[in-house]
Amino acid sequence: MQEVSKIQYQLSLDSQKSPENFLFVKVETFEKELKLPFERADKRYFPLDPKTNKGLISEVSMEHGVLSLTLRSILKIFNHFTIPVDIYYMTEKSNNLAFIFNIQPGQSRNLPYKAVYTTTGQLFFSVKSYSVTSVPFVWRDLNSNVTISKTLMCRPKDHLNHTEPFLLYVSGKMKQVYSETSTRYTMASVCYNVYLKPVVVFKNYLPFNVVCIIDKLVEEYVIEPGAYTQLPNVQPGTSSICVKIPDYLEKEWTCKNELLQNPSEFTVWQFSSYENIVKVNLDLGMHCKQDGSSMIMSLYCPFWLNNKTGLTLDYRKSKKEKSEKGSPSKTTEDNMNVITHPSNYDGPILFSFNAKNFFGKKKASIRVDSGDWSDKFPLDVAGSSGYVVCKGQNHIYMIGVRNTLTYNGLTKQVTFTPYYVMVNNAKYDIECREFDRPADRWFTVPAKSCVPFWPRSEKDDKLLKLRVVNTEETTPPFLITQTNNILLQLDNKYGGIHADIQLTESSTYINLSPYAEGLPPPMILNHTDKTISYWEKETVQIRKLDPGHSVLFTWSNPPGCRVLAWDIGNKKEMQDELQTDGLKEFSPMPNYTVYWVSFLNGMQRVILFTLNEDVAADVQSAKQFEVADTEINVSIHGIGLSLVNNVARQELMYLAIANSGIIWEYAKLKSNRYIEMAVRDSYLMERAYQRYLSKEKCDTPDFGRELVDEKTEVDFDTLRMLKPQQRKMRRVFQYGLWIQMKTSPYQLQFHAKVNKVQIDNQLFDCIFPIVLAPVPPPRTMGDNFHRPFIEMSVVQRVMKYSHITQFKYFKVLIQEFHVKVDIGFVIALLDLLETNVANEEEERKHFLESIKLTKEPLKSLVVTISQKEQKSFYDVLHFSPLKIHVSFSLQSGNYKGLSQLDVVNVLLQGLGVTLTDMQDVIFKLAYFERNYTFLSQNQLISEVTSHYSNQAIKQLYVLVLGLDVLGNPYGLVLGITKGFEDFFYEPIQGAIQGPGEFAEGLVLGARSLFSHTVGGAAGAVSRITGAMGKGIAALTFDKDYQRRRRDAMTKKPASVQEGLARGGKGLVMGVYDGVTGVFTKPISGAKHDGVEGFFKGLGKGAIGLITRPTAGVIDFASGSLEAVRRATDLEEDICRIRPSRSLPADGFVRPYNIQEAEGNKILMELEKGKYSTTDVYVAHFTIEKNQVLLLTDKRIALASHSEVFGGWQAEWAFAWSDIPSSATVHPKGVQIPIPEAKKKKFGMFGSNGANKLINVQNDALKEKIVKQIEYMREKA
Repeated sequence: MQEVSKIQYQLSLDSQKSPENFLFVKVETFEKELKLPFERADKRYFPLDPKTNKGLISEVSMEHGVLSLTLRSILKIFNHFTIPVDIYYMTEKSNNLAFIFNIQPGQSRNLPYKAVYTTTGQLFFSVKSYSVTSVPFVWRDLNSNVTISKTLMCRPKDHLNHTEPFLLYVSGKMKQVYSETSTRYTMASVCYNVYLKPVVVFKNYLPFNVVCIIDKLVEEYVIEPGAYTQLPNVQPGTSSICVKIPDYLEKEWTCKNELLQNPSEFTVWQFSSYENIVKVNLDLGMHCKQDGSSMIMSLYCPFWLNNKTGLTLDYRKSKKEKSEKGSPSKTTEDNMNVITHPSNYDGPILFSFNAKNFFGKKKASIRVDSGDWSDKFPLDVAGSSGYVVCKGQNHIYMIGVRNTLTYNGLTKQVTFTPYYVMVNNAKYDIECREFDRPADRWFTVPAKSCVPFWPRSEKDDKLLKLRVVNTEETTPPFLITQTNNILLQLDNKYGGIHADIQLTESSTYINLSPYAEGLPPPMILNHTDKTISYWEKETVQIRKLDPGHSVLFTWSNPPGCRVLAWDIGNKKEMQDELQTDGLKEFSPMPNYTVYWVSFLNGMQRVILFTLNEDVAADVQSAKQFEVADTEINVSIHGIGLSLVNNVARQELMYLAIANSGIIWEYAKLKSNRYIEMAVRDSYLMERAYQRYLSKEKCDTPDFGRELVDEKTEVDFDTLRMLKPQQRKMRRVFQYGLWIQMKTSPYQLQFHAKVNKVQIDNQLFDCIFPIVLAPVPPPRTMGDNFHRPFIEMSVVQRVMKYSHITQFKYFKVLIQEFHVKVDIGFVIALLDLLETNVANEEEERKHFLESIKLTKEPLKSLVVTISQKEQKSFYDVLHFSPLKIHVSFSLQSGNYKGLSQLDVVNVLLQGLGVTLTDMQDVIFKLAYFERNYTFLSQNQLISEVTSHYSNQAIKQLYVLVLGLDVLGNPYGLVLGITKGFEDFFYEPIQGAIQGPGEFAEGLVLGARSLFSHTVGGAAGAVSRITGAMGKGIAALTFDKDYQRRRRDAMTKKPASVQEGLARGGKGLVMGVYDGVTGVFTKPISGAKHDGVEGFFKGLGKGAIGLITRPTAGVIDFASGSLEAVRRATDLEEDICRIRPSRSLPADGFVRPYNIQEAEGNKILMELEKGKYSTTDVYVAHFTIEKNQVLLLTDKRIALASHSEVFGGWQAEWAFAWSDIPSSATVHPKGVQIPIPEAKKKKFGMFGSNGANKLINVQNDALKEKIVKQIEYMREKA
């Protein structure tokens, strides 16, 4: 604390705030005044003594709306131990150690000024009961290395209680910060962070305690579930560790292993125990992750098996082993490798495979009470669910299987439940019995309980009867094998029991509730003066309803057709299914008209018979088609959302809701109803309109006339179509987002359209520039009309007598779209979103929740819908199918290995698969539809989410077919199939539009078939050769070559000619690079890594002599085939909506500037990205069509674009320090002086003496260029 006060009086003697967001601080010790900016959260370096290079850091932070400015030294220490650590430094006078301070666990502290600037720069550390480290950590070494790390050792003071040394893993990292008030980095503007970490951390991911015992240590570490402990006395490579599981299946299990210096990420640890005298084994997984040199070890089991069936289950691995794993020894071969899970054991059973099959694809079988084994089912894919069938003694058991993933991603929980579950929500016990087994005993379901139900009937349609306990009256039988919602009549005081059957993939829930208002199918009201006869269709019981009376009705034969019939004395039968609203009339006798109305009163369906037309119209809201009294329209041209990492100065993603572009419409001369032109006709019309605009204005009568095509002539002056028919026209577009809402006393209409959604990957070196976009429709669809990407249409009835919301029509339509992601994009997003410190408490909280689920009763797993929850009635509810094209690539300029995605790597290892590139794998998710049903909001969201997500998980098998190991040969089949689909479906679509378009559909279908057959073959072979080229390029071991090849292969050529030209260039340059690499690679390697680099370069050059020309030949073939595919493709290319944002050196995010973005794009592409990481864009000026003058913070360059090969090349480039004097205006342009040495080298590029002459005709542009060059020279 004394040191802190000294620093305070040195720095904070006088300060004041200026209006420019600066704070002025005087440091009297150095007689220095500092100007500290605090307009943004950042770190800045301020020198105090230029002779000794002493300085301090100004750190501005913002937390909870409070801005803090901290003045500190350049060195900060972080303690990641769970115990305090003492810090020492070496004094200059006596070479003794001086105590600085104590850092508490999980805290950080800034080193005092005097402890930083010492002669040696040495730091020492110690902990309680241990001596100070004998070897120092020299932070000054970070000046020559960005990061350094070492393991330091503290010897024990008391050898009786501590026999092993305490190890500290100390790592240091240098970080550049801004120099003073500028946005530049200098050699001195740096700060240093030192991290103190344990060498080994052990995590327990088992559902019970484990004990760690270190060799030669007395102390035992007890680790609770989900917790971790630091093992500072363990040294990998020399120490061994013993792990005990004290109580699992009433036995103690032990495992002892040596800790390797560099262990594999996933290994198998075998635990042993004894049952009597027989040794049994349990294989568990150990996940080792290197955090620097700190090793994090996680003990886990790949599968937890939870038994919620109430039965004794046996588990068997899919492959019988010669020796038993994880279960007591059995005598027969059939029982080898079997684990028994008793019904009274509420914890999970640990299930795994031996080391040989531990990480492969795994399956298992189950059986009930020593019955027959079920079919094998997979254990790997989390999120899946289903059921298996086990045959017992005179009984068939259907058992639901749910597979979920724990929070850590290492363990999957497989839960076994009864397929049929009875849920009694009544306050009294209910008994049930199968209808076709009258001799069986009644099965009791206690009140407010949930119990398994095991039907004994072998019929597919299972019927059940119910009764209340201690009563004789039974309900009619009802089906439990299909979704059902029905009131079952009881002829006693209880009135009835409501049964709601909910089906999922793994279970059928039979929810039983007491009678409540609104549950009967209809209430029948007789508002006539005649007696009505009514009956249930397909039954013989006819009932009477007198005038002025009402009756509640329910079905006597629930499995039947459920149709209500009636008549009024004339034997003329009427009928209704009691599902929809309606108003109809019938005349049972002359001059006698009866109106019958079906409507909802709350949740109660009502059938009203009346002679009064006004009453019928009123209850049915018959005026629902009246003109709306309120209309609201919202039209938004477009919305853009940009995601920027300002620290890395990168725009990562741009999400846009965009408009449709130009659309032409036409209408009859006397009509105001405009009809959209076909896409092709609209395109031709717009092209003619642009010709009209480009003509010079004159007064001739036919000035505005243009021929659109052979049959169409228009006059753009009057916006009239003259041929083939007289029509008026207009030029419009559809908004990016359009919302319309109309209301009337009886109805609300909502209509919304999202025209186009696109997500762009804005990273420079990416594989897929477009992450998400609609797939352009085939030309046959494109020739009809434009379709919005998302469209939603809702019609809601407004009923003044009911509190229930009723939707007559609710539809959502989403067009086909693609998702294309590369690994670099994923890593960039994670870098932006990740937190700096892992929250161990949060991780443990989620893990304990997973353990809690294993001990929950069956009722906690049952998905029930509360009867009290507000529900809405949907006449028509429809969500369209989803067709998604998925592509994924492991290539990226930012890709440094899948290890950056630890969670993904863990999941893939658990699945036993290797992730590879995917090209256009298609997911087809079926539509979601419900008609005439009650749904709550939570129920709707849950059902829709599970409907699509379950399908997506099931269709993961498509990933296996779509793996791009050697291209995607399956794409050939898909391409031809798509052609046949077009051929067979387009005539039908044409017939829907009109008979005259049927022939056009046939023609376009035939052309599409040719296109997809030729293009599909070329595309598949192109991808195969492309994958081969990628593999051979990887054999060169040259990262720069691989990046340049990847950049060339991912940029699509504008034409077939350009594609062939690029392929030819790649072929020639492959041979050239292969030959020259033999000489250049050893030289460059020696410059970088000395003698070792020389021999590495020699090897790379020798390999490149073969591989580079080979890769060039293959890429030429792949590029040529891709050009053929694109030439035959009828679909349009999708481009980025706008270039990536240009971020200046200060990292401030300013309003988007298209000119700066285009200039920055040129810089990124210049010389294939040569200056993309070193320079920051400042300005650019267009000199000619394909030539620009580019100014960066480091240099000036004249760039030109190649029309043949594409890309930007630098004709010349000079650093600002190379330009000796100011640029001047010349009659022919702008003259830039260059040094004499550069003149000889670049004399061929139009030099004028010792100058460069840039040809510029515009005088204002000349002045602007000269002014900007002079500004950059002075700034540099």
